[in-house]
Amino acid sequence: MRISTAVAVCIAAALSLTACGGESKDESLESSATASPSAGGGGTKGEPLPLGKGMETVGSGGGGRLELTPSSVVYATKAAADKPARGLFAVVTVRDRPTSDTAAAETAPTNRGGWQWKAPDGTAVGQDDGNATSVSLAGFDASGPIAAGTVKWRARAFDITDAQRGGTLVYTDGEGATYEWKIPAQDSGSQVAELKKKLAG
Repeated sequence: MRISTAVAVCIAAALSLTACGGESKDESLESSATASPSAGGGGTKGEPLPLGKGMETVGSGGGGRLELTPSSVVYATKAAADKPARGLFAVVTVRDRPTSDTAAAETAPTNRGGWQWKAPDGTAVGQDDGNATSVSLAGFDASGPIAAGTVKWRARAFDITDAQRGGTLVYTDGEGATYEWKIPAQDSGSQVAELKKKLAG
């Protein structure tokens, strides 16, 4: 009888945990789409992550943690009235979500952080190269720290040549760790139509 009672208690506990997991459906979906830095995927070791895969990083200055998810890419020969110096803008949308209880911000190139585009031939293109800074898209222009419990969208633009399509998006976080995403050479992602409309001006 004692053994049967113990088994019954274990089953009840397992059912209770399953019920709790169901109530956290959104959170579990977030976790399944996020790679862990300890797994090495997309981090300082391992293969680049695919577009749409999130990665938890350390915020600027070591403050907080920030999940970054590059979600869509569009290649454009202009952004409203602005044209790229090298012939093409590569515009990538990024979903930023703090995973800590405190606000977190992306790092910036001025602090040896931020984003880079690594072309197939290995050439690195920065956010400030060419005319990339002229690309500003409403709805994808969040800046500064992001409060815990909120989500912000940003657009990261790079001024590249046509031969530099299909590069690797590289991010360096607040602890100097680098993360990589392989970006398709064609327009990709669920926000392509929206991005094209905004880029048309």
